Amino acid sequence: MNKKLSFTIQKTLWKARLWTLQLNGVTLETPIFMPVWTKATIKWVPLERMCAEMLWTQTPVRLILNNTFHLYLRPWDTLIKKFWGVHTFQNRNWLILTDSGWYQVFSLWLSKSWKSLVKIVDDGVWFQSPHDGSRHFFSPTNVIDIQRNLWSDIMMMLDICSPVHGINKKKVAQQMYTTHQRAKQAYQYHMESYNTYNWVLFPIVQWWLYTDLREESATILSQYAYDWIALWWLSVGETSEELERIVSFVTDKLPTDKPRYLMGVWTPKELRQAVYNGIDMFDCVVPTRLGRHWWAFVWDDVLKIKNAQYKEDFWPLDSTCNCHTCRNFTRAYLHHLIRESEMMGWTLLSLHNIAYLHKLMETIKEEIRNT
Repeated sequence: MNKKLSFTIQKTLWKARLWTLQLNGVTLETPIFMPVWTKATIKWVPLERMCAEMLWTQTPVRLILNNTFHLYLRPWDTLIKKFWGVHTFQNRNWLILTDSGWYQVFSLWLSKSWKSLVKIVDDGVWFQSPHDGSRHFFSPTNVIDIQRNLWSDIMMMLDICSPVHGINKKKVAQQMYTTHQRAKQAYQYHMESYNTYNWVLFPIVQWWLYTDLREESATILSQYAYDWIALWWLSVGETSEELERIVSFVTDKLPTDKPRYLMGVWTPKELRQAVYNGIDMFDCVVPTRLGRHWWAFVWDDVLKIKNAQYKEDFWPLDSTCNCHTCRNFTRAYLHHLIRESEMMGWTLLSLHNIAYLHKLMETIKEEIRNT
């Protein structure tokens, strides 16, 4: 059976790896940060061609994430299939990853007002749409079918993300075993027609701070990582130190010949730590969410541009950044836009934050290449 994903390691630096990946005619170089186009768009950010002109002057972003849960509910995966998939639907020529939709269901489950809408069972999860109350079911196999309808390049298996609080280790272990069963079912279903489709599928290792469960899960799920393997870092709310400890521990248990994807990490410090602990790919919605709440990355830190101190600040957001925002606008102007609730301000901050993390990955690649 011929693999669709080809990859070679160009160079390593400690545990960091510089990879060249090829999938569906697109070549990527990792480590890479993946912007999140949740509903086949980013809020208040211009269209793709404009983004390409405004964001970067060097390597374009060649991989983004779309969200299965949202696109399944609206406008429906079957409608997108009629458009020949998400690439055509949103005029996106590069690679697209879709998640399983579980984290959005998990978010409903954690919410007091929406918890009653979700019921987890052994063979999947029932949930009601937050839009119209209609009832839906995600299973290990129909989630693959939904993602096939979307025609995404990279698909995720349906797992269970255990919450941090209100659950003991025994319950976490039960959810882990359920995830392993789902992964086996999804893997077998996917491999039956592996040569029929252009898409790859990979599992997710998690289980909070329990290193013994992490190790067991890494061992089991590596069997189902034919092309790639993912790692959900924790469950939201843990410290940066805990993240580094868990990532360092788990990457030593993962296959060395597979790319590794760490989900939901976004701070420059944590991204750098994770790369040097052996992670190759990242995603998170936070950079653009920060932009919509007046925050911008600068020198591995963040500043809140709405603060009064920037009213007469005629420096760019970050003098070392060459994105459209930093090349053309001052902090004072951005402060003015935000104070006046002008959408362009949030757009420019979001664009800068994406560009900043993209540049960070490019810088790390050069460090690995030249050290």
